[in-house]
Amino acid sequence: MGENGGMKLNEEGGIEIRVSAEQPAGVPQENWLPITRKDENMDIILRIYVPDLEKFKTWKPPQAEVVK
Repeated sequence: MGENGGMKLNEEGGIEIRVSAEQPAGVPQENWLPITRKDENMDIILRIYVPDLEKFKTWKPPQAEVVK
């Protein structure tokens, strides 16, 4: 699929993924993960394949935030 997995980059060159029941306005289809859950108790897991181990020493994972 490629380096970005088909997702659109934001202005800073990063990837923002929105998890919601309805696609938020202004969010590309590729960056939206639809869900049908009613509760907010969920886990998000980030998998990193073949990381650059030197950069990984100082890298901090992105933090998920609830937007209402």
